Amino acid sequence: MQIRQNIIARHNNTDVIEYQLIAENGFQVNILNYGGIINGIFIPNKSGKIENIVLKHPEFNPENPGHFGAITGHFAGRIANAEFNLAGKTYRLAANNGKHNLHGGPNGLDKQFWNVAILEKGLRLTYHSKDGESGFPGNINFVVEYLIEETYQLTIKYSAITDSPTIINLTNHSYFDLTSGSNPLRQELMLDADYFAEVDASGIVSKVITSVKNTPFDLQSGTTIANIINQEHPQLEIANGLDHPFILKNNKITLTDPVSRRILRIETDQAVCVVYTANHLKHSGICLETQAMPDAINWEKYRESVIYTPEKTYSSYNTWQFGLF
Repeated sequence: MQIRQNIIARHNNTDVIEYQLIAENGFQVNILNYGGIINGIFIPNKSGKIENIVLKHPEFNPENPGHFGAITGHFAGRIANAEFNLAGKTYRLAANNGKHNLHGGPNGLDKQFWNVAILEKGLRLTYHSKDGESGFPGNINFVVEYLIEETYQLTIKYSAITDSPTIINLTNHSYFDLTSGSNPLRQELMLDADYFAEVDASGIVSKVITSVKNTPFDLQSGTTIANIINQEHPQLEIANGLDHPFILKNNKITLTDPVSRRILRIETDQAVCVVYTANHLKHSGICLETQAMPDAINWEKYRESVIYTPEKTYSSYNTWQFGLF
């Protein structure tokens, strides 16, 4: 494997560097030191043509509308009314999605420069968040590793250590399009989940867990994105597609394209996958955000799953295994 570095822009008097992780077989993953953004994943189709299969902006955009490929945190997803209570204290965050806080707010981890160390098989990104940054308590050391294998595999490992009680929920916000721009709606998603969490009109989880049985949310046998979003269901109408947390049974997810014959298999240790069908981007890709439950801190059933202390270190991973079928 080789690693190339290119300065692609300058922002806040700092170079924006793209690191290109290139395997001998041509598998390539591009990562920025800004936001830990995955700026490209290149894999072959059935004819051997190597193409990018994640959405990216044509040029570097520090605002990164849509959070393309970014590390999202301190807390992935929405926090209701941009506030939460922890250890008897109410913390108020910036409201950047209506009245809610989304993906850590307007200056979340996706808007920060990360320190980058080169490893044998990838990169280690580190970022220190000071107590009170973006409204979140605790001095927190975040570590994210991107590791690739010659088998067209990318593993993302997350960890964080805090010096006082805080909340953490990290994920990556890549939009997959295994068709490489041809027809993302023909992608087929299979996700083993018996239940999903409903959302209200503002996108916040409504604390209602619903069976997928006999609904468009039953993805256990696999179906196209087009078939999902074109069905009638009140929850699909609210979000203009999928933007819902699915409670995983076996922590495995599969995305395929029947024309290019590309396949993505995802494994994770997280309990939830938020499936987002790029509803504000004309369904041009699909996010498969493995994480804890959104707004868990305000939901008693899931609250403890996102609270971390000096004695409790945050750790999670997901593996993206690309290939052909």
